[in-house]
Parts: sequence; structure tokens; C-alpha cells
Amino acid sequence: MTRVDFYQLDPARHRYDQVVCRLCQKAWDSRQLTLLLTRDPQQSQQLDRKLWTFADDSFIPHDSEENEGFVTPILVNDNPEPTGDRQLLINLSDSVPSYFAQFERVIELVTEENKAQARAHYSYYKERGYPLNHINL
Repeated sequence: MTRVDFYQLDPARHRYDQVVCRLCQKAWDSRQLTLLLTRDPQQSQQLDRKLWTFADDSFIPHDSEENEGFVTPILVNDNPEPTGDRQLLINLSDSVPSYFAQFERVIELVTEENKAQARAHYSYYKERGYPLNHINL
């Protein structure tokens, strides 16, 4: 069954985009194929740029689409239809995608700006019986 983790960000200690990049780095380090599902094309572009530059000593292979014959380790896009077989979904979109259960794990980020949305997502998963974890950062 899919495990769902909610990460509560402390804005005084963590920048949203930095946390997203660190999560992608951890996924890459542990060889988890990941879908970073964004709200819109602008957020996808912003995070694409950030993943190239967020740390001088790291490389996170990512792309916005799959290429024939090559599986992109971190797929960054706002496409509501997933491609490929991936273990981790980092959901930054405004809704819970209907296909979330195909992943081993889902990560949702909670900020001051999206608390109401995060509560709705939490309720959605809870009503369906998924194991939920809350982590304060």
C-alpha cells in the first residue's frame, strides 16, 4: 500500500524550492525513479532550473519528459498522466492525482500558504485508509 508522508516546512528554516531539490537529491541517491508533479508549466521550469544549480557538488539527472529508450530518473512536469514505472511521487500540484496509488510513496509539502489544501489532501488519503506520516522540518 502506498505510504503518504506530509512534510511540514518551517519557513524560518527552509525554503520550499530547496526542500524540493533536497528530496529529489535523496531520491536520486537511493535510485528511486521519481515524478515531481508540479502545479503548472511555470513551476516546472523554475524547479528545472533550480535542480541544475541548487548545489555545487551534486548532479540530479532530470527532465520534463521521457525520451525513447531512456528512463529519466527525476521527471519534472505538470502532466496529469504519468509515464513509466516510478516509486516516488512528490506532489506539488493542487490536487491528489487519481493515479497516486501506483507509487510506493507519496510526499506532500505543507507550507503556510497551502495548509488548507494540505488538510484536504490529508483527509482524502485518510478516508481511503492509506498510512500517513507527518514530519516537521
